[in-house]
Amino acid sequence: MKTKDIIITIILSLIVGVLYFVNKNFETQVDRANVAYQVYLNGEVIGLISDDQELYNLINQEQLEIKEQYNVDSVYPPNVFEIVEVKTYNSDFATANSIYEMIEERDDFTVKGYTITIKYDENDYHEEEEVPKDFTINVLDKNIFEEALKSYILAFVSEEDYKSYMNNTVEEITDVGQIINNMYFQETMLIKEAYISVNEKIYTDAAELSQDLLFGPDAHMDEYTVQAGDNIESISDEYKLNPQEFLIANPSYRSENTILKIGDTVNVTLLDPIITFIYEVYRIEESVTPFSKQRIVDNTKERGYEEITQAGITALTLNHEVYKVENGEQSSEIDIVYSETVREAVDEITVVGPSYSSGSSWGSSSTNVVIPGNWTWPTDQPSVITSRYSMRWGKLHEGIDISGTGYGSNIYAIGDGVVTNVSPACSSCYQWSNGNYVVVQHENNIYSAYLHLSGFNVREGDVVKKGQVIAYMGDSGFVTGTHLHLGIYIGEPFVGGTTQSLNPLNSIFSG
Repeated sequence: MKTKDIIITIILSLIVGVLYFVNKNFETQVDRANVAYQVYLNGEVIGLISDDQELYNLINQEQLEIKEQYNVDSVYPPNVFEIVEVKTYNSDFATANSIYEMIEERDDFTVKGYTITIKYDENDYHEEEEVPKDFTINVLDKNIFEEALKSYILAFVSEEDYKSYMNNTVEEITDVGQIINNMYFQETMLIKEAYISVNEKIYTDAAELSQDLLFGPDAHMDEYTVQAGDNIESISDEYKLNPQEFLIANPSYRSENTILKIGDTVNVTLLDPIITFIYEVYRIEESVTPFSKQRIVDNTKERGYEEITQAGITALTLNHEVYKVENGEQSSEIDIVYSETVREAVDEITVVGPSYSSGSSWGSSSTNVVIPGNWTWPTDQPSVITSRYSMRWGKLHEGIDISGTGYGSNIYAIGDGVVTNVSPACSSCYQWSNGNYVVVQHENNIYSAYLHLSGFNVREGDVVKKGQVIAYMGDSGFVTGTHLHLGIYIGEPFVGGTTQSLNPLNSIFSG
């Protein structure tokens, strides 16, 4: 071997030897490094500890109050807490107790449970309505939420109907009666396991959760003690409920005709549900439509003479209907899939003397004033009254809703008069909820209003006759489906002046 090659070999051997020595020394130093645990809270390092399990055990041992409050076996660190294993030459470790105190001071401990996120779809709301923000519910056990949902449902349907539907034992009907074809919630509900801060609301009781789902989590619950002479209708009127809302708030009563016991406590809180329970109904029912009224002047009679010469008879049909109920309120739209006429309507005819005057009693504060005149039903047949003149969600429903004749079907003037308002739907207007509407003035300061129309057949100032087509049924404005809302008023409505609504079924029609 040449001298040069020998020298190169020696040099390479020396280099390899040095590298081996350095590497062995480095491995020895690494082996000597300590295994420790870096503790992070909200992304910030709050200390270095030698035993992570000691910290976990301390948290679990010290939080006895939380364990007792929620009846759980374990308490956990905050959700923004993290422990990372590291190797370090640092031997200056924090104590588990000091780290625990820092966590306790800066953040909340957690318990294991479930979060349910309620998601609201903007397509379920009118463009003028504010879509609720997603709502989160915390429970310790999924069964709590499931039991609460069942209790919520049973506020709207009977347990018999619920069991029949859930067990798929709903029987077909061929006679008068109804069945529930479908049940569901409008909102999407996402449930997942999570560590929940103990300073958040955590439901441990299904009854409490069901109540909050029905009335809102911040509702002040109002109660009333039944007195002598009270009934469900009178209590409902007093607290701006309708009887159906009373029954929903008090599910132990199944009928508005239930006799209340003096001294019993009832719930009179206004409903404010945070979820929407919908069920679909197939119903066969006998539907009554009020009769029309005619007044005939007989100049051979003396002034003030008035006599009913032909008694009115309501129309009776046997309808097969399909409709939805949302949180106990029947949809304003109903689909009549089949109808059979049982009895034709007969007009009520009243003969009156010359210069007949209805007098000034129409200025009464009562909503049950009977208004004489020539009146006719405003829609085609068969039709169904889907909502009556009553309190609804704490407000007066100032009229009746009529459905069943379909989108675009004729709407008729209920009596002779002059069209005072033809208003296209306006999303930015105060009366946006009315949609397209028409107002007709009749004699003696009586007005009829026709809401939620699909189109018009008159203009402002037109003189119209009883039974004349003035518009077409629709679903404009704030609605739950195709229908006509008919309102009767003393004084012109929707213009800001003094006006009083009347019950159409008492003042104009009989039914």
